[in-house]
Amino acid sequence: MRIFLDCTHTAKNTYKNTGIHRVVRELISELAKLSSEIIGLEIIPVMFDGYSIQRVIGLHQYIDNKSFTEKGYSSILYEEMSKMFLKFKNKIDIFYWNLDSIINYSLVRPLRFDHNLKFEKTNFSQDDYYVIIDANWDLPRSYYNFLRGIKNAKVEISIICYDLIPLKFPEYCSNKFRKQFVNFYNIYTELFNKVICISKNSAKDYIEAQYQGLIPRNKNLIVTSFCLGSNFENQYSTDILDSIFNFYPVDLLSNKYILVVGSLTPHKNIKTIIAAFNLLSVQKDLDVHLVFAGNKGWDLETDRLIETQTGYAKTIHVLGSVTDAQLNILYENCFCLVQASFYEGFGLPVVEALQHGKPVIASTGGSLPEVGGDFCIYFNPAQPIELTEALQKILSSESEYDRLVYLIKHEYTALSWQESAVQFLDCICN
Repeated sequence: MRIFLDCTHTAKNTYKNTGIHRVVRELISELAKLSSEIIGLEIIPVMFDGYSIQRVIGLHQYIDNKSFTEKGYSSILYEEMSKMFLKFKNKIDIFYWNLDSIINYSLVRPLRFDHNLKFEKTNFSQDDYYVIIDANWDLPRSYYNFLRGIKNAKVEISIICYDLIPLKFPEYCSNKFRKQFVNFYNIYTELFNKVICISKNSAKDYIEAQYQGLIPRNKNLIVTSFCLGSNFENQYSTDILDSIFNFYPVDLLSNKYILVVGSLTPHKNIKTIIAAFNLLSVQKDLDVHLVFAGNKGWDLETDRLIETQTGYAKTIHVLGSVTDAQLNILYENCFCLVQASFYEGFGLPVVEALQHGKPVIASTGGSLPEVGGDFCIYFNPAQPIELTEALQKILSSESEYDRLVYLIKHEYTALSWQESAVQFLDCICN
């Protein structure tokens, strides 16, 4: 039995480390280990090249442990220029893929779906599974033709649905992204045998979206779910902090700081976090920092909101994209995590912070109450005062903070990525 794991976006953007990219890497890594233990199971990571698929080798993010001074400005400039080049190349690839698709598959042979139905000289068959585990919403029209071809060969096609934010909260997405997302599901849903969501709440939302007409209904479609893991593959000791944190003062880690993990997108509710932190800042006896581990550049209004704060770069810090090693250390040293999102399909930072034994203050948005269970303090994402009060509660009471930490460390059971992979495999095959 062959299971093809389509990780096109992650394979083409190895410098990225968003939540989806991290899930893709962890699942492929654990499923590869399982395939060595299960007779007859072959796990094959693949990427779409515009016409067919090719095997992916080496998916993990490149990590350079040299310090800022060791690398030098020219080396750092080269790295940033390389990232810019990859971004530009990807845009050019997508443009030509789409142009080629229009010429070859829409105008010349619109009904032909049987091209390239081999993988490494072996035919696709009904014993194969093809699972889209990545954010492939912007691939060219030839991708549909390829999937239609393997569908005709009786291959079962599944997809991971991470969330439905563009449908449930379109106001928090760009028009371009919302259109890509909606068009993808409108066109591709007929090909799917299964939609695998990352929480029970997300699966419920998907089914409701079908009944509401937001997503086309496929009468044979199975909607199921699994849970994500929370452990980090590599652990790093504090004696190498200087080499792991290349771009920001390590001194920050010695301060008491509230951690926020994730790209600075509108649905993450950054406005409420800033408002709550400002209410805390007026209290002279609370010496606390706010650290964002995620990229700016997603929303101009959100970026300006952060940058215009009087505490920006003093008590409010934006680290940008971080590696798993850096994120692991940020969790280890933080005072608590805040997850204020209006909606999350899962909420990976919640389980990762809990796995590190850290208190979590989370909103009631989407799947967060399901994921955090009885181990988080919850608040209404539309009420900054509720977040402020929750933070005050653990900042001003050492006994309350210690009670939460004790509860988490002694009663919370973290799901490993290995266990997550087993659940995912069961969703695919059963």
